[in-house]
Amino acid sequence: MPDDAQLTVRNLRKRFGDEFAITDVDLTVGVDESVALLGPSGCGKTTILRCIAGVETPDEGAITIDGETVQGPNVSRSPEDRDVGMVYQNYAIWPHKTVYENVVFPLKHGDHDLSRAEYEPRVDSVLEMVEIANLKNNPATDLSGGQQQRVALARSLVHDPPLLLLDEPLSNLDKGLRRNMRYELQRLQHEIGFSMLYVTHNQQEAFYLADRVIVVRDGRVVESGSSRELYRRPTTAFTRDFVGQRNRFNGVIETDTDGQILVRTDLGRIPYDNVGYVATEAKTGSVVCFLRPGDISIGKFASNEADTLQFEGIVVAEGLLDDRYEIRVQLSGTETELTLHTRINQSYEPGDSLYGYVPPRAIQVYEDPAE
Repeated sequence: MPDDAQLTVRNLRKRFGDEFAITDVDLTVGVDESVALLGPSGCGKTTILRCIAGVETPDEGAITIDGETVQGPNVSRSPEDRDVGMVYQNYAIWPHKTVYENVVFPLKHGDHDLSRAEYEPRVDSVLEMVEIANLKNNPATDLSGGQQQRVALARSLVHDPPLLLLDEPLSNLDKGLRRNMRYELQRLQHEIGFSMLYVTHNQQEAFYLADRVIVVRDGRVVESGSSRELYRRPTTAFTRDFVGQRNRFNGVIETDTDGQILVRTDLGRIPYDNVGYVATEAKTGSVVCFLRPGDISIGKFASNEADTLQFEGIVVAEGLLDDRYEIRVQLSGTETELTLHTRINQSYEPGDSLYGYVPPRAIQVYEDPAE
């Protein structure tokens, strides 16, 4: 966690009726740091964000922004008194106002040091930053989805907040616009310098934009870490299953008659020390294994070396996916199916036989959460 925190949340709880939406949530965002709250829909990410923004009141916990407590015992500041910028999933653009009138709103109704004479130059500057200065006097009803998103972003930045909160801000845009807005958000964060807490279920957005990623499940923080660290080697099976496309299959840790510890799977028996990563201290019992589709090769390996797992299977589905060819294959004599990615010049049909091989070092092993 950063030593110099722009945002600190401790022991946050929020209940709706008899159910907890969030429980014992702790998180920090450092100065000029970008942090993503990542998790499946309905896991509590937006509730956490709304409590931080002040539009939802938590039942317990403390929130500190820029060194000042805004939520805690006997303290509950209003949203406009928290000095944060907020970008909503639906943009929250007023349709009866122009672009300028939408963006200037926080200056007219918020607490800041600008005089009225500085409002228009400030709005002009922010519209220039988000590259919609030419739309200043346009009615909001004339704007495309991407332009509305830029208006919402400009409005959130116009009063120069130290912390920007974004709730699934790109989810309503098409693929091309989402990609462009990811670039824009990263550019603005680097150029202006603000802290950012970004709520999303989209892994691409989280790992592209964030310095750190916090994974949320069922209202609790599962784990957090740097983007690279969490993507490559998360510590829980849930995160490994949720983050990045991985094949998941079952295994059992056992000891053979020679005393060697092995991981037995439908791909074969793997010496325990040969797998790439083991996130369990158990030396016996059920485990779950994960393998990237790109780490599976098609063909027969030239030798029978112990450090290569070879398999035969039947193609059950195939098709082009972006710039790669995806094949789903069922391992012969098992119920296990694996997805693999290869060059687009390959061609198979459902029912075709397929041979392949896998380096054991590509396999990651986790404790079975069902145990």
